[in-house]
Amino acid sequence: MTPAGWWRRNRWGLVALPVAMAAALAASSYRVETYWWLEKPRDLVHGERGEWVTFTASQYDRGGDRPFTVRVRLDDVRPAEAAFGEDDPLEPPAGVQAVAVDLTLAAPPDVPLTGCDLVVRDASGTEYAYQSTSPSISQATSPCVPPDARGPDLDLFEGIDPDTGPRRPDEWTVSPVVLLPDGVEVAEVVLSWGPPDGLLISAD
Repeated sequence: MTPAGWWRRNRWGLVALPVAMAAALAASSYRVETYWWLEKPRDLVHGERGEWVTFTASQYDRGGDRPFTVRVRLDDVRPAEAAFGEDDPLEPPAGVQAVAVDLTLAAPPDVPLTGCDLVVRDASGTEYAYQSTSPSISQATSPCVPPDARGPDLDLFEGIDPDTGPRRPDEWTVSPVVLLPDGVEVAEVVLSWGPPDGLLISAD
């Protein structure tokens, strides 16, 4: 008896190969969406320093989808003298500069805006993120709302009141501080309340 050829021995595997390849491609595309597209803001609304920009997106909590609109204006990017929400003078370590990002925002007081992320970029696209605590600085948890009148939080956990205290004004200013290496100049400011949506404002 002549041994069966390779093609005949593996015919069922060859039949299943296109199905396996399609499944692998589908799985990898899902991972691209999860681990790349949703990693950081990529669908960006653009604005210019000194101009009002209207940003509309959605957040999610236990009640489902929470659409919101906020108006933002980048007023200045300057050397910081004190941390956001603090009065003590800043003393960053050697080789580090502290930069204040002066923002004016406007939104209804009942809109949750505490879950904001702020990043500054230099001309090459290198990013430096706002941090509320680090070895050399301690400042407000959220960079986008007044520390003493944050407005409501998202309703994320049962039994925790999303009302965070005093009513937030209809319009307010904040000056979050970002630490970055000496000599780096801020070219862009990026705000996001959850990727992939974000707001990019030129600092030039």
